Amino acid sequence: MKFAPSPTRRAAAASLALAAVLATGCSAVNYQATTHVYSASDGVMFDAEGVKVRNLTFIANEEGGPARLVGLLSNNSAEDAQVEISAAGDTFPFSLSSGEAINLQNDDELIVSSIQAAPGAMQDVTISINGTEETVGATVLDGGIAEYRALLPDGFDESTVEHLEHGPDTYGGGAAHHDPDAAHH
Repeated sequence: MKFAPSPTRRAAAASLALAAVLATGCSAVNYQATTHVYSASDGVMFDAEGVKVRNLTFIANEEGGPARLVGLLSNNSAEDAQVEISAAGDTFPFSLSSGEAINLQNDDELIVSSIQAAPGAMQDVTISINGTEETVGATVLDGGIAEYRALLPDGFDESTVEHLEHGPDTYGGGAAHHDPDAAHH
């Protein structure tokens, strides 16, 4: 015996199908941030010939002064790789074995003698990996972020961030919560 679907069942099935399309359709037409590849840190990234350059940045007190090169080089290819990083007239060569990674901030010799960009600006950097060359902009940072202070080639001067400390009138709430008639915290 064959049952014919009732109009109620047809309407219910159509409603369920429409609800499924509407519930999942938004992700089909909207931008998905998780599919966008970007550098999630302060530095830039570059890939070529199976070598990945990650979080490349410079730490400096001022334009014209020395700057430490930081970042990560990772050779994910089956072959050894030759990498050169050039910025502001200085060139740093690296030889990476297959599977090797180098954390650049651990090397005290990677100091650009005279950075051409001020903290907050971008410094042109030429990266060469097995002959494949590209120029990218790398961020120049100062000691405003506490984690970078120990990396400054000339050391860190605390007076450069004293103005950032909370005073008794702004503690915990910022300047928007300043009440000159209220008792100090």
